[in-house]
Amino acid sequence: MKTEELIALLARQPAALPRPHLRRDWALASLAGLATALALMLVALGARGDLAAALGSPMFWQKLAAISAFAALSGVVAFRYGLPGREGGRTAALRWAVPAWLALGMVLVLVGAPAEQRFAQFSSPTILACLTSIPVLSIPAALAMLLVLRRAAPVEPARAARAIGWAAGGIGAFAYAFHCQSDAPGYLLLWYGLAMGLTVLIVQATATRWLRW
Repeated sequence: MKTEELIALLARQPAALPRPHLRRDWALASLAGLATALALMLVALGARGDLAAALGSPMFWQKLAAISAFAALSGVVAFRYGLPGREGGRTAALRWAVPAWLALGMVLVLVGAPAEQRFAQFSSPTILACLTSIPVLSIPAALAMLLVLRRAAPVEPARAARAIGWAAGGIGAFAYAFHCQSDAPGYLLLWYGLAMGLTVLIVQATATRWLRW
């Protein structure tokens, strides 16, 4: 029997079903990654200077809602991909509703903004910091999630690693959002999206082999 056939056979066995402690450990890993990312953000970058004023801004809360929704949905998908015989289900498609929501918000903002101010929706002096900080802040969550899914034995480790990258990238982006002063949907969609994409590439390149059976 080939290795791939053996894996497929084991994945169909009742023992391959998720155990409660895996869900618990996954939740703890996610929370630990988030707490560590927030702590690193505060120590290395600091909270945005106008945070008190931002708390009264709907745009700021929309940013947090979008990022947290994407991170949470991606976390569910990553956990499912880590289990033999499991698929992402509707959640895998639902998470992409978040970028679609941001794209709609971006269009509405651009339509209502004067022509000379539209470029500003995508521009910020902290673009480089965004592209570098989010992947770095994602590292604790990625490592914690990787440790949990190694025990779950995913059938497709590359797919599981990508899913971990999106989930960890979302957590890193959430932490960075408290430092970043740009709340524009277009900025989030472009630069946060690229930063999370970089996280996915890094995690897939470095973690896939650790998830193999």
